[in-house]
Amino acid sequence: MRFQRSAGFTASTRLRFSVHDVRERMTLTSVPLGHAEVALGVIQDTTRLRLPVGSPRGECGFITLVSWSPEAAVEPGQAAGNGLAPPPRSSTQLFETAAGSSGSGSGRRAHRRTQSLPPKLGVRLFVPQQCGLQKVCAKPRLHTYRLHSSLGADISVQETLLESRLCCVLPQQLLSIWIQREKELLQEISGMGELSGEWRWRQMNLLEEHLRLLKDYSQAKQNIQQLARDGVFFKRSSVKTDESLEFLPVNLHVQRMWAQNDTLQRRGFLDIVTVGAFTRHDAKGRQCGGLIKLLQESKSWKLEQSNACKVQAANDAVQATKQLRKEIVELMSQLLQLASRRCVTDMMPLCDQMVSKTRTLLNIWEPSIVKEAVDFIEQHRIIEEPENVLMEPMSPFRKITQQLTALELKSPELEDFATPVVAPPDLWPRGQPPLMRSNSWHPSNSSPSSSLDIRAIDSLQHVVKCYNEHLRSLEQGADGLRTEKNALAEAEATYQSLPLAWHAQPQPHPHPHLQPEPTPIPAALQLIDLDEMRGTVHNPQPPAGFLDTKLMSSSPSANYYRPTEEPEPLDLTQLNIEASVMCLECKLKFFCGRRDSPAIRLRHPKPPMKREGFAVAPQQQQAPAPDVISAPEKPTTQLELDLKPQPAAAAGSSGSAAVKKGNKFTDGLDLSLTTDWAAELRPSMRKLRHAMDRLLKTARLMHSVQRLQQDVRCNRLQASIMYRRDVCFSQALTALVSSLMLRLWGSELDMAYLVMLRDLGPLAYFEGLLTLFGNEADMWSDMCIAIEDLSAVSFQLVRAQGEATLAPMPRITGSRQALEVQLPVPEHSLPGNGTSISFKITPVFFNIGINGKATYAETVGQTREQHRSNWDNYLRLSQYYGRYRKLGLGSVDAGESLQSLLGFMEQQLRANLSKNVKILHLAEDACRLMDGLRFTSCKSAKDRTGMAVTLEQCRVLVREFQLPAKHVPYALSTMRSEGTRMDNVLKNIGTRKYAFHWTQVPFLPAMYRPPVGSYGKAQT
Repeated sequence: MRFQRSAGFTASTRLRFSVHDVRERMTLTSVPLGHAEVALGVIQDTTRLRLPVGSPRGECGFITLVSWSPEAAVEPGQAAGNGLAPPPRSSTQLFETAAGSSGSGSGRRAHRRTQSLPPKLGVRLFVPQQCGLQKVCAKPRLHTYRLHSSLGADISVQETLLESRLCCVLPQQLLSIWIQREKELLQEISGMGELSGEWRWRQMNLLEEHLRLLKDYSQAKQNIQQLARDGVFFKRSSVKTDESLEFLPVNLHVQRMWAQNDTLQRRGFLDIVTVGAFTRHDAKGRQCGGLIKLLQESKSWKLEQSNACKVQAANDAVQATKQLRKEIVELMSQLLQLASRRCVTDMMPLCDQMVSKTRTLLNIWEPSIVKEAVDFIEQHRIIEEPENVLMEPMSPFRKITQQLTALELKSPELEDFATPVVAPPDLWPRGQPPLMRSNSWHPSNSSPSSSLDIRAIDSLQHVVKCYNEHLRSLEQGADGLRTEKNALAEAEATYQSLPLAWHAQPQPHPHPHLQPEPTPIPAALQLIDLDEMRGTVHNPQPPAGFLDTKLMSSSPSANYYRPTEEPEPLDLTQLNIEASVMCLECKLKFFCGRRDSPAIRLRHPKPPMKREGFAVAPQQQQAPAPDVISAPEKPTTQLELDLKPQPAAAAGSSGSAAVKKGNKFTDGLDLSLTTDWAAELRPSMRKLRHAMDRLLKTARLMHSVQRLQQDVRCNRLQASIMYRRDVCFSQALTALVSSLMLRLWGSELDMAYLVMLRDLGPLAYFEGLLTLFGNEADMWSDMCIAIEDLSAVSFQLVRAQGEATLAPMPRITGSRQALEVQLPVPEHSLPGNGTSISFKITPVFFNIGINGKATYAETVGQTREQHRSNWDNYLRLSQYYGRYRKLGLGSVDAGESLQSLLGFMEQQLRANLSKNVKILHLAEDACRLMDGLRFTSCKSAKDRTGMAVTLEQCRVLVREFQLPAKHVPYALSTMRSEGTRMDNVLKNIGTRKYAFHWTQVPFLPAMYRPPVGSYGKAQT
């Protein structure tokens, strides 16, 4: 309130303050509680006044007044002449004397501080320090309250509702990883070459499935990018069924409560991330049982399939091969740096690690499995060309793989060490330039490449789908006596009817031989823009550094066979790897002064095996080094490997001869004449890298064969499960990383918290209010799996780079099975010794349904799975507490409180009562005592979540800031009707009404019921 001199007030003017209890805001229904009177002069003489509120029934409370008088107005010219700065405009600042802002040469002191301002304004009107909260959150909504404690002190409360800046950033990074994975699988399938018979239809079916996923992921990323460009940081609950934004979490917000008790000199935060259920919403309301049921069906299906376990084993082997190759290349890079500096002391430990990892790499694959896959490809791959090679059209598979080559994975050329990356080759050469035909596709080099052209993928998928339908019709209507000539003629006729252009489906032309030329496709099926590709395509850079693992991973020639390539025998690849490592190790020992050390063997002798039929492609090499086993020069001859172990006597004699003669890898080397150690190591490293590339290509080929032999229906089911799981996981990881960044930037980090991160990892408590009935049962199932998947994600703290004003952005790397999130933190927060902090979280999920449908679900016995899940999460919480107690970070009182809380929680779980929300409250208290991360969810994080969050805030005020229990209902009603949760409702549905019906409110627990007038008919 403001009192001006022009109003005619005097010191004896009496002021009367009336207090009303607002029962219903919309109709302004209120009940008077009492009033207090005071003279204006009394307020002028003091800065803080506490008045009792009187009523006919006696005193019913207090009113606290804080007052001050403004500074006398000073003209600008006079202020400049007197050397005084104008008074600050904000009344909430900490005012300092003007001497600091005035010139030091004036010599005149500032006016002395009078009673015009309260003496302890910085304490009484304290504004919480938010640290770097504005860097990770945006668009705050604030509400403040002043409550009375049980001792008569004031409790200052500030509610803040914020949006996370990461809501649209993290899903895009995840989609980039999943897009890259679909590209890899497309390359794997095309690397098998064109197959014959029934396998051709299966191969095209897999291509169609991956193209569909590639299109869906790309379209989702494009939609999120558009939303981010519009400056939107959250997805409204009213559009939660919109499939174009299904990878975004619903209604993701940060709820922060800051509280301070002046008498206790205590202040603190409560941060809760509120988010909708992690699920894939169906616009038509169809139920599928959720991820738990789908995974159980998939598991039972796999038990019926003989090769289902082989597919998973092959995929695991491919991932292990990729990881080991990356680690070995990193070790070689470190060895090369040490060799350039001639640092002998650290070379041998790195060499031993490289040898150990190489030994593991050589023992991943079982030769018998590789032999089966190679025999399968040799048996079913189509090799023969038609007699009239120029007039026969290119088959659909070859045409598609040629176009996929233009779509896929180009990266800049590396140095001579890396596998060379060149322009997409002509996979199906025909000896002469192809004739211009109406059904031929010719890439246009002049057309600009599109960064994200979904139509190109859609058209490519349509071609595959049409061809699959044709193959299916051939299988259904084929006559057993039909000759091969007639079948080829029919296939040719059908292929002529496939779509001719990529961007539109033309009408059938009455004269096929006179059809016009189709519109050429942009050179680009380079359409899916990965962050890694963006810089390489548009901004050519000089050749990368030696042993660049990033460019190695994006090089097609280093990761996949081309459809026309013959797979290299596994034994030949393993021998090349072993020979390269032996040569490299001998050279390192020579440089370290251990020139007489014998070479090691990486593999144990195996029983003799006979392998025939490997056709080895001719390799053009100028001068093969002695440490690489080369294939014969004649392409017509076959390679015969003699893998029989040598007799012991022969081995011993050869070994003794080698000792006497010297090491064959280091013969001719003179340590005194060798000036460039790195140049001596480079050839062996390059050959080892090439051999590991060939091993990875063989591994990918084995994986694709196993997937092809799997049942088509099983592939379809797994693809649908994987997509649904990706949607749920994207929402869960976005919420989790938002909470972690809030903790790292929005509050002060102490050493105890960093120790807890390093040695234990934080606790993440997800509180659910879902009902196990109808669609929410599927949501609960999806949330269980999504939260469980979070435990496999690794997190690493890195120093924030760039300008201090920029928002820190986490970075997600790795694959679907092994994700790592790099979290930037302020430089002053990390320990000074330079050690990195890596950790994983421990997620727990407790769910209790509280609405009317929960009553029905409990009646019919549908909450058994919920009870079992809560009990499992309690056991995990107890195990986490045991590890937390060993760290000794908390106080003794906190440890005793935690022990009693967990004991009481066990009693409540065993009681298995209806709507037992005490389980949720006990988990909240335990999470706060162990400094964990808090999440609260319901279907849309709007209504039930608002009731739960405000109740938790009041419980914290009672327990830590001495809010009287009798004031809790009033505080709850105020926060729910006037606080930030009502703002959240307004942001989501455009009206200030909770979506509770009057018939639903009685079924809610008493402390979860909204105040009268704050709910009604609204969009759910």
